[in-house]
Amino acid sequence: MEERKLLQSLLAQSQEGLPPRRMKDSYIEVLLPLGSQPELREKYLTVQNTIRFGRILEDLDSLGVLICYMHTKINSAKMSPLSIVTALVDKIDMCKRSLSPEQDIKFSGHVSWVGKTSMEVKMQMFQAGVRKPTHP
Repeated sequence: MEERKLLQSLLAQSQEGLPPRRMKDSYIEVLLPLGSQPELREKYLTVQNTIRFGRILEDLDSLGVLICYMHTKINSAKMSPLSIVTALVDKIDMCKRSLSPEQDIKFSGHVSWVGKTSMEVKMQMFQAGVRKPTHP
C-alpha cells in the first residue's frame, strides 16, 4: 500500500498538468498467431474445433487496458498510479460468422476519446480469409 501512496505523487494536479497526447500515441497492433503457432491454438479451441469467442473477448479486454496504460504512461515511472478497468463494451460487430482456428488474428486499437475520469478505446480484429491450398 505504501508503494501505491508514493505513486499518487505522480498524478497531475489538474488537466492542464497533463502532457498532450494524440491517438497515434496509444495505437498498437498485436498478432495472435493461431495459424503460425499451432501449439498456442489449443488454448483457443472448443471440443468442436472452433474458436472460443470468450477467450477472444478476454484478449480484447486486456488489449483495451494496455492501450489505456499506453495513453496515460508517465515516462519517469516504472508503474502506473492509475487503476484501469473495463466499464462498458458498447458494440461488437462481426463481419464473419466464425473465426478460423488455422489463421492468425490481428488486433489493433487506440484511445479515441478522453474525459476527466474515463476514456474510449476503439479496437479492431482482423482475420484473413482461409486460404485454399493450391495443387500443382
